[in-house]
Amino acid sequence: MTAQLASDLAVSQQKVQYINGAPVLILPSGMNVKTFETTMLEPLRKKGTVTLNDAESFVAVVVDQKTDYTRLFSTISPPTFTAVFNHNADGAGWGDHKAQYNAPLAPEWKAWTGIDGKKMNQVEIAQFIENNLVDVVEPDGATLLEICRTLEAKKKVNFSSSIRLSDGTNQFTFAEEIQGSAQQGQLSIPELFVIGVPVFENGEKWRVDVRLRYRIEEGGRLVMWVELVRPHKVIEEAVKELRARIAEGTGLAILNGTPSA
Repeated sequence: MTAQLASDLAVSQQKVQYINGAPVLILPSGMNVKTFETTMLEPLRKKGTVTLNDAESFVAVVVDQKTDYTRLFSTISPPTFTAVFNHNADGAGWGDHKAQYNAPLAPEWKAWTGIDGKKMNQVEIAQFIENNLVDVVEPDGATLLEICRTLEAKKKVNFSSSIRLSDGTNQFTFAEEIQGSAQQGQLSIPELFVIGVPVFENGEKWRVDVRLRYRIEEGGRLVMWVELVRPHKVIEEAVKELRARIAEGTGLAILNGTPSA
């Protein structure tokens, strides 16, 4: 018996009673019933939420803790997976014993989606693509690297026009001053390239089409940006694949939604 329990007993002049196996003290009129479950050797039931950092750990915990009352829930936006081990089944459940996996996004996915639609000059966009060249699937890395380095070298030229060629590239016409004389040149840049990046940390790589957009502003300044093609559908498919893997690993169906609070 703890010192606090002894003190409360002395004040109330009452004995400890047991309700559903838990020791409780009924205090004087106007005061609450006080439980002393924490004085027991172990809790009467499991409760609390454990947060996991990868799908494998989430599956392991669910397999270890699941009962006939366990239900799995998942959402796509944001990507979440929640196991409620004492959910409602044949009878009412407390719903307070859970496992949570929030499917953190991969750094590669965050890097590309972070610049989606962001306006940059040709040097900035070339440096970004060069730094993330390992993610590029098509065209080959050497071809795109050469284009990036050409863009970096042409940072002081004036762009005047562009045309779309039959092979899917955009050809830019520019003027630059070389040894005191103005000379014209041309530069071809692909309109579309493909990256392969994981959506979730330690996950499989997914194919994402990327459009290279541009605008020639007044003064011949070239503004460029990348535009990911339907990234929300890539997220959706990645979550569906993860749902299938977790369902197979746990042997439980996954409900599309969130559990009650």
